[in-house]
Amino acid sequence: MIRINQITKSFGAAKALDNVSLTVGRNELVSIIGYSGSGKSTLIRCVAGLESYESGSIATGASSDRGYSGIGMVFSRSNLFPHLTVLQNLTLAPMKVLGMSREEAEEEAEQMLDKVGIWSVKDSYPDCLSSGQRQRAAIARSLMMKPEILLLDEPTSALDPVSTAEVFNVLSALKDQNMTIVLVTHKIDLARAISDRIVFMSNGRIYEQGTPSEIIDNPKEPQTKAFINHCINMVYRIPSSKYDHPELNARIEVFCLRYRLPFSDTYSLQLAVEELLNLIPLDDGVSLVITKSSKGMELEAVLAKGEHPYLSAEYIKDDLSYSILEGLCENIQEYVNESEDTVIRMTIRQNKI
Repeated sequence: MIRINQITKSFGAAKALDNVSLTVGRNELVSIIGYSGSGKSTLIRCVAGLESYESGSIATGASSDRGYSGIGMVFSRSNLFPHLTVLQNLTLAPMKVLGMSREEAEEEAEQMLDKVGIWSVKDSYPDCLSSGQRQRAAIARSLMMKPEILLLDEPTSALDPVSTAEVFNVLSALKDQNMTIVLVTHKIDLARAISDRIVFMSNGRIYEQGTPSEIIDNPKEPQTKAFINHCINMVYRIPSSKYDHPELNARIEVFCLRYRLPFSDTYSLQLAVEELLNLIPLDDGVSLVITKSSKGMELEAVLAKGEHPYLSAEYIKDDLSYSILEGLCENIQEYVNESEDTVIRMTIRQNKI
């Protein structure tokens, strides 16, 4: 349905797309993931005809009608016309471009709004809607043009968890409507749940693509592994003993909110991190990785190898901190990895998290 062949696109000296090739099959839902600035949005904007490119070619199987390309696009912001009601936003393009009568357009718009669950706000203005309702209205507006291809550029990036769930339900329903969909997203859970295939981009290139399981659970390329690790886990670098303690606690809170952990469990994890940092040297830097597993929260610290284990009985410099840590943790391991770094790994007790 979409054939992208060796596309190159630059903005001044910066190369946004570097010889990118990708094929998306008819009725396939493909998610594109990657760091900010990796070229994801630029790629689908080129497919939509919103950006030109220096070399390569793009072909779609979408049929044009009265100047309409057959490609719909939804952006991270709804971009609804603020001076028009939701219903008027949906009917404007079909009337102007496709030549629908007002009665026909309004009837289809009401049916479309009912499908996305916001028929009740059809006469409201965008400023009166929640963020999730506005984004669902934007999706409905694109669908009013009956696109064969739908491109979505970070449609949930500005949404809270509730609004994200609303849009997720709409996107899930679209899979059954014989539509080719390309979704740019930074939300790994969303990509896993609805994608037939996931494409990872970095530095304007496609590094890896495959099923959600292949890309998220078993990535092959180092760049993909690093990105998935950052998305799924909390990775935090402590440069020295003068680290920003409030920022670290805030990052832990945000990470725990992703898993809807109560405050008491978040505090237990924060306390475990604090007591561990009291027990190990920080002057040469420490890398922390927090992972949610079936056992609870896994906490890992990587630091320079010492002359002897940092948590050995003869070296522990704060017995109280270690006692608190033992009480919080199911197990504590310390070992030296292949890079000759010391790794301290622990699992917070299940009844604490």
